[in-house]
Amino acid sequence: MEDLVVFAITMITLGQIGFCLPQLFARALLIQTYFPLLIFFIANAVIALGPTVFLLFPAWNTVYIAAIFPAWLLLGPALWLYVEGLTSDSPWRIQSKHIIQIIPFALGLITSGLIISLPLELRQLIFSEGANIDSGFPLVVIVSMFLAMLLWALQSGYYVIRIFIRLSKYRQQLKDLFASNEQRELGWLSWVLIITISSWGFSFVNLMSTLLQDNALFGYRFGSTLLLILVWTLAYWGLRQKPGFEGRYKDDESDILAPESTDSERSKKYERSALSKDQSQRIADKINAAMAQQNLHLDPSLSLHKLARYVAISPNYISQTLNETMDTNFFDFVNKWRVETAKPKIIANEDTVLNIALDVGFNARSSFYKVFKKETGKTPTEFRLLHKQVSDKPDFLPKERNR
Repeated sequence: MEDLVVFAITMITLGQIGFCLPQLFARALLIQTYFPLLIFFIANAVIALGPTVFLLFPAWNTVYIAAIFPAWLLLGPALWLYVEGLTSDSPWRIQSKHIIQIIPFALGLITSGLIISLPLELRQLIFSEGANIDSGFPLVVIVSMFLAMLLWALQSGYYVIRIFIRLSKYRQQLKDLFASNEQRELGWLSWVLIITISSWGFSFVNLMSTLLQDNALFGYRFGSTLLLILVWTLAYWGLRQKPGFEGRYKDDESDILAPESTDSERSKKYERSALSKDQSQRIADKINAAMAQQNLHLDPSLSLHKLARYVAISPNYISQTLNETMDTNFFDFVNKWRVETAKPKIIANEDTVLNIALDVGFNARSSFYKVFKKETGKTPTEFRLLHKQVSDKPDFLPKERNR
């Protein structure tokens, strides 16, 4: 029964990958960011065949084992390059510097070649019957396999950490440039990483136990399901997701702001700036006046560059003013104005929270709730109830004095 379930899950996974590949190939011809995702899906297609091969086609075990090493060693680089493309502040291209990323893949191909070069009978003896090999060329092959698996484990950890750091800096950069980031934050990628780590870890343990004991430590059903979830998630979000900075690729490169993750990095960045404290204060007054008089914060698509064009000030100077003089970033600055505009509407209780959120510039109810609670310490509903209780207090009761 388990064999049929695993086979069904594998076919669904391969069907999903087969559905995505033509679309990704067509998109990769126009936007190279999608090419690493295409490679990631192909590598996962090879991996997805594992349980079916082991359970239903044991004669092909050794061929699959040979193919799995280069496929594994493609996963990390492909996922990293895809994330790099999505978070790049200029149109991403495959460059010569990326060749270093596929060196482990080349080593995986060498390992595959060594395995295939063994006679079929000897491969079956080693991988199916668990024969002990202690000398000669077969020992070299076995050692190369374990080294390749160790390399894959180290490589996977390296890329996972690197992706988390990249996403963290990217999200900080978004806050310096945009007031609404719902479609750009790539929150789904964090879930993809969690699923990926689980799937890779499961596959590694199962393959190791298969090679050492000729028996998978865990059932194949769970691993196949994890891979299906990973493929489905990437298919659903990856085909929809556009690069986060796509809308500003045509902006002047001199206006592009580098990611900033710490106060010390910000201070170092502005060391050579010609902006004085008096000039910075005038810029702060000017952008506050633009918000108060022209209600620029009500524009859902307001960005740093839009504000810069309106007030005729360099985006870098505005960013420096926000960071140093006003101790904030563009995202928090604009959304604070939106919350202040929303407060009297919330208290008036003449419209729904969703309509108020949209009226003051938010694109979603969830983002409004998140920002509102950050600014006030209460949800919009709690804020409304609190002020209703205050307004309903009888006149003969003493009012609280400001201290």
